[in-house]
Amino acid sequence: MHSRLALTLIATLGLAAGSFAQAPKPAARPAPKPAGLGLKDGDRIIFIGDSITHQCQYTQYVEDFFYTRYPKLRLHFRNAGVSGDRAADALNRFDDDIASFKPTIATVLLGMNDGAYQDFTPEIFKTYADDMTKLLDKLDALKVRVFLMSPTMFDHQAFDQMVAKDPARGKNKKPDNYNAVLAYFGKWGQEQARKRGYGFIDLFGPLNKFTTDGRVKDPSFTLIADAIHPAGDGQFVMAYSIIEAFGEPGVVWGLMSTPAAAGGWKVTASPGSTVTATSGEAGKTLSFTLQPKCLPWAVLEEAKLGATLTAAGHRKGGEVLTVNGLQPGRYDVLENGQLVGTWDHITLGKKIELQADPESVTLSQARQVIMLNKQRNDEAIRPLRNLYGQRKGKLRAGDQAAFDAWWNGEGKKQEATLLQKAAQFEDEIYKANQPAEVRIEVRPSTQPEPAKKGAAKGAVKKAA
Repeated sequence: MHSRLALTLIATLGLAAGSFAQAPKPAARPAPKPAGLGLKDGDRIIFIGDSITHQCQYTQYVEDFFYTRYPKLRLHFRNAGVSGDRAADALNRFDDDIASFKPTIATVLLGMNDGAYQDFTPEIFKTYADDMTKLLDKLDALKVRVFLMSPTMFDHQAFDQMVAKDPARGKNKKPDNYNAVLAYFGKWGQEQARKRGYGFIDLFGPLNKFTTDGRVKDPSFTLIADAIHPAGDGQFVMAYSIIEAFGEPGVVWGLMSTPAAAGGWKVTASPGSTVTATSGEAGKTLSFTLQPKCLPWAVLEEAKLGATLTAAGHRKGGEVLTVNGLQPGRYDVLENGQLVGTWDHITLGKKIELQADPESVTLSQARQVIMLNKQRNDEAIRPLRNLYGQRKGKLRAGDQAAFDAWWNGEGKKQEATLLQKAAQFEDEIYKANQPAEVRIEVRPSTQPEPAKKGAAKGAVKKAA
């Protein structure tokens, strides 16, 4: 018995020794994923949807972000929204409107019309699910990267107020629980995205949250005055949600300034931006030339509240400057000789954000870019979507021969003209979005001391 026990111990120890000897090495850490979409030059992004996409607003704001954030990448965008569309309608125009663009990335926003503006019924949902499945299968066949988006919000309060003023606006609609129906459609989409390995973007949640929060202070607050189509502010909330879901980084550029060991200053820029011609007396004055890698995300007047609600400037457009080692006092910060604002040495030593200045050099340039893109959407993209709306009407008329004659003749001729016009605007945008150099100066302030009572802590903006 003792010998058997000894043999057992020896065998056990031998196995243990072997297992220690063959212990696997710790797995190497996976390479970090690129921030955001990891876009490449030539990527083609398509927005598939209904009238909310046809509005050319959230799509335009997303385009604005990418045009200003990636000036060195030639990106192409197509709005593929048509007013009144359901998933079945997107299938009917798939080859001409979607596949022909050869997209590499697609967002899909459908469901608002598919629920038929009534309480949930299994039959209506089955039609939506079946048609969406066919649409997603066709996108998979194109090997496109898909982001499925939840339907947006139906604002019941806005609907009730609208119909009270104009009963005709409620014709053929019985949407007592329609916001809940859209929530269900969205959760179905989220599960489809998980199963297929898509990205999923929640638009329903943010629109509902900001609306609910807004009504705490103002009971009449809405982002969707007609209950269905978000206006500029709501559309910006959508755009922000898309950029956030894409994982795009928030800092446009960041600068860290510290006194150099040999005197003067050392200024370090975030990757992609460069700093040259640094000068100044350590602790007192500083100036340098910045070549930004990109521009901030500028916002049209129609969407300013949406930008405020989402804090988009801070979260997705930061231009950050930190200056350590300044002597106690107040300092003016200038861009190309123009005053941006006045801060004390403590605030500058932590950080300031320059993108908030409405007259900053980079923001002014970004505004030129987004105005060109607005013109592109107004004069080429929206008319193109109107053409596809006309196409749907002619197809539904049931005369296939007449439809084919029109579409293969005048229809495609108009499409080609509008696409050419859009491409010309795109060329102009890529000339305007190349960031210009900025000379930044920090010097003792010449601005009057702010009043202590009620004064903003740390910063004094220039007078209007």
